[in-house]
Amino acid sequence: MNSVDMANNLIFRARHLQEFTVITEVPNGVEFNGVVPFDITIRGTTLEAQVWAVDFDEAVHRLNEFLQNDD
Repeated sequence: MNSVDMANNLIFRARHLQEFTVITEVPNGVEFNGVVPFDITIRGTTLEAQVWAVDFDEAVHRLNEFLQNDD
């Protein structure tokens, strides 16, 4: 990918970002240590996150990556 393609990709993403609400069950053993990149609300065993992404599938993927990260 050259610099023009990279710039076009960034412009496309910036123009098409939307905020999605992703609702899932709170994973067992999840802890929030440090910066959380999403607005998250937990009620009982339900986690609701506001995630910025180009489409809903990307939003789900970004949240799942964050929740599964062991760092």
